[in-house]
Amino acid sequence: MKISSKDNPLIKYLTKIYSSKKERDESSKFIVEGYNLVNEAYKTGSIDKIFSIKEEPLYKDAIIVTYDIIKKITDTVTPEGIIALVNKKNTSKCGNKILYLDSLQDPGNIGTLLRSAVAFNFDTIVLDECTDLYNPKTIRASQGAIFYLNFIDKKILDLKQENYYIINTNMNGVSLDNFKLKSSNYVLILGNEGHGVRREYQECSDVNLTIPMENIESLNVSIAGSILMYELNKQEK
Repeated sequence: MKISSKDNPLIKYLTKIYSSKKERDESSKFIVEGYNLVNEAYKTGSIDKIFSIKEEPLYKDAIIVTYDIIKKITDTVTPEGIIALVNKKNTSKCGNKILYLDSLQDPGNIGTLLRSAVAFNFDTIVLDECTDLYNPKTIRASQGAIFYLNFIDKKILDLKQENYYIINTNMNGVSLDNFKLKSSNYVLILGNEGHGVRREYQECSDVNLTIPMENIESLNVSIAGSILMYELNKQEK
C-alpha cells in the first residue's frame, strides 16, 4: 500500500494522534518515530501500523508514504522517514520497585527518568498529575524505555497500605551516604520541578532522603532521580 496525499483520512488521523492528548486517550494509541523507537515497539509486539518512505525488509507490511507526509505528521525538524502507530500498554501489574512521579511537567525529565528506571531495575511507574506520558517529547526522551515498564494508577496511601516502604526526597532528609534500605518492596517519590513533593506525601513517607552535594543546592529532578535509583539498586545487590 502507498499513500501520497496529505488529505488521506488515515494521515489526518495520525496527525491528530500525534498532536492531541485527547485523541491518544480515546484511541489508546500513540505514535513513535525513528528507527530506534520503531524497533523497540516492534520487539515488544506493540505496533498497529508502520509508515515508511521506503520498503523495509524487517517490516514487510509497512505502508509507504512520502517524506512530506512524515513531516506533516510529526514535529521533528529532520525526521528519519519511519513512524509507527502503537497500542498503549494495558497493565495493572504492580512490581516491587516503584518510581512515583508527583506532578512532573517537563516531558524530557519524565522520559529520562523512564530510561533510568529501566537501567536500574525499577519495574513500575506511577504518574500522578504529570504531563502526558505519550507526549512525543516524552516518548523521544524515553528512547524506548516506555515499552519495558508497567504504568499503574495508584496513590501513595494505597501503596502504603499495601506495605510498600515509602521513600521521599527533600533537602533536609537523611543523607544518602548514611541510608540503608529496609525493604525489597519500596516506592521512590520524585516531586515537581519547582515545588518538590507535595506535603501530604512527605508526611506519610517512611524516610526522607537527601543527596549530599557540594557547591550547589539542588539538581535537576531527572539527574537526582537517576542517582537515587542507582544507589537504591546497588544496595540490593
